Amino acid sequence: MTERVRRSSENPWYWLYDDTPTLLLGGTDKDNLFQWTGDRLHDHLDQLVEAGGNFVRNTLSDRKEEDVSPFGRDDGTYDLQKWNDTYWNRLSEFLDTAAKRDIVVKLTLWDQHDFVGDRWDNHAWNPVNNTLPEDALPATGGDHWQDRIAFFRTIEEDNDTVLAHQERFVDEVLSHSLDYENVIYNVTNEGWAGIKWELHWADHVLDRAEERGVSVEIANMNMTPEDSVRKVIDHPETFSYVELSQHNQHFAGASGQDHWDTLQTWRGDVRDAIGPRPFNNVKIYGGFNGGNDAAGDAEQAVQWFWRNVIGGCAACRFHRQVAEGDEGWGIGASERALTHVRSVRMIEETVDLCSLTPRQDLLVDAAANEAYCAAAPGESYIVYFPTGGDVTLRLEDESYRLRYLNAETATWANDEITDTGTEILLDPPEQRNSVAVLTAES
Repeated sequence: MTERVRRSSENPWYWLYDDTPTLLLGGTDKDNLFQWTGDRLHDHLDQLVEAGGNFVRNTLSDRKEEDVSPFGRDDGTYDLQKWNDTYWNRLSEFLDTAAKRDIVVKLTLWDQHDFVGDRWDNHAWNPVNNTLPEDALPATGGDHWQDRIAFFRTIEEDNDTVLAHQERFVDEVLSHSLDYENVIYNVTNEGWAGIKWELHWADHVLDRAEERGVSVEIANMNMTPEDSVRKVIDHPETFSYVELSQHNQHFAGASGQDHWDTLQTWRGDVRDAIGPRPFNNVKIYGGFNGGNDAAGDAEQAVQWFWRNVIGGCAACRFHRQVAEGDEGWGIGASERALTHVRSVRMIEETVDLCSLTPRQDLLVDAAANEAYCAAAPGESYIVYFPTGGDVTLRLEDESYRLRYLNAETATWANDEITDTGTEILLDPPEQRNSVAVLTAES
């Protein structure tokens, strides 16, 4: 990478990567990849790169048995003033490994799921387990688990004792990550703590970056995706992109035609209010084994992925897989997921996807969720069919090369030259997840 990843000035819906507006794609099997080391990490990232992937998620979590804590211990008690070098060496190794492979890392500072239930009981941040006063993080009551995590209320409750340690931790993260040009930032995973918390940490990162003489990109992922959109509109000087992950699941998101329509509405809202910004999807849910009610299944994961790609999103990553036999939250770096990444890259060999605009108006007779279109009229068109069907596409009057891509196998079919005037009937040979690609011959 020649320059730090940033919003493209040429096409600000996308990221600039290697001096070119670039679509970021990924699929990995772990959210806190830095906790993997050696061949396990290298092989996983090599597999992603081989498929055309260039985007990963990394939380700073340490909640699994194989994970290590950022803090050192004395006689079994965590000392928040003492670092565990193993944790920080793993973070540096991960960032270095990703940078060498030109992989963009989205680094999430805080993940609320690290501090719930028995995870909190054993966590280094729990005053019972560290050198803080035992009342440093009192429970705040309430019936929902969110109401009981005072850890995320240090800003609004002026808890300077704990906040000082939180800032020290984030400063140490930044001392490692700001040296890397392939990193963008996210404040919280599925954040609900409120705008004061979000702005505090976003501004903290931006201030530390300015002190270092670098410019970085940061956003916040809210549990409700509409909140993520609204806060970027309300605070455009702080939040530089939209993180829309929660839109790609059933609990807080949408499916089918509603998924596309809502995305396009939000893009219009952002464009009209502050101008185009990248829309990221670092988590696209939908798991194997039928998934679960909140996440959806693998077929829905694939459809969410393609609607985002065709719909003008800047970054799309399949959410992690869970252990075999468990209910699924994502399809991660499975062969199916990586095949769809390969399929997008095959289209990019003939079409500059970042130059296209979502153009559903060019489909004359598409039923709900039958087909989705992006185009640079007169030059190139792509139409995605989730479950088969046929639609009429309006064209500029040119001669076009028409090919159909089977995205499930990453193979081309039906290569032909067509000159049919201003409309063409598209009828893909496959019954699901096919893409028609038309490029002007003249």
